[in-house]
Amino acid sequence: MHYYGKFDAAALRDQRRYSGHHEGYTEASLVNDACGSVHTGLSIAELAPGGALSTHVHSYEEGFYILSGAAVMTIDNARTYVLGPGDYGALKVGKPHAWKNAATRAVRWLQMAAPQPKPDGRERDTFFVRDGASTSEATTLDVARVDAASGDLLGHFDVGQIPRGPEGRIAGGGLEGVFLRWMIDEKLGAVHHRMLLIEYQPGVSIGLHDHTFEESYFILSGEVEATLDGRKYIAREGDVLWTGVGCVHAFANRSSAPVRWLETFSPQPPAEDVFRFVAEWEQRARELEGQPT
Repeated sequence: MHYYGKFDAAALRDQRRYSGHHEGYTEASLVNDACGSVHTGLSIAELAPGGALSTHVHSYEEGFYILSGAAVMTIDNARTYVLGPGDYGALKVGKPHAWKNAATRAVRWLQMAAPQPKPDGRERDTFFVRDGASTSEATTLDVARVDAASGDLLGHFDVGQIPRGPEGRIAGGGLEGVFLRWMIDEKLGAVHHRMLLIEYQPGVSIGLHDHTFEESYFILSGEVEATLDGRKYIAREGDVLWTGVGCVHAFANRSSAPVRWLETFSPQPPAEDVFRFVAEWEQRARELEGQPT
């Protein structure tokens, strides 16, 4: 099972679960149960200038990556950060947090929720904190100065940090030439999902394979040919793809420019046998069955 769609700013709208607790917050769903997903809740969130979303907690883990603008985030009513493009973070289940936008332009971010939030009309999974308010002065995020004892899971990575040469690129395992940067994962402290930024240079591809987890892909720039369950798509900036467990998929950059996207996993991958490549298992079958290679 798979899904292909596009982000449309016209789809940004108020969300029932935040009713009465925000000013200027809107959200556009990219992947949810309507797509066939059972683990992934992916969306674009936007906060208008002067907008705010009151202190709240979720019964799911949430990851975010700032796409544009500047946001002010308060965690635990105690620590306040100014976040800009390329800043990211994970909020563990039950972690109090609030958003504000003190700038003159809207702030927009990609948002990942795992386990998947419940559809409207089902049991609540977002709860608001009485008298939630910041008790600290906002400071621009400096990852090196985030106090590890606070438990704040924050970081920064943007496309300008991708090396232009072969350094840092994968050299084997079916991913030759691919650059990827793990951002939200077990090392950061997340337990329900991962988020990474990936780049394929022109001519780079990965063969048909599948996984034991769901993946989503939000295209940042360039274009990529995606093969999902035997169907081909050309995905460009603002497009979103999703592959369910067992969906056989492949990607190829057949253009003359790099393609970059944000990718999520949910649940987190197993410790081994993460990829199941079709070509490798066909070759193994020939060896096991004594067929000509």
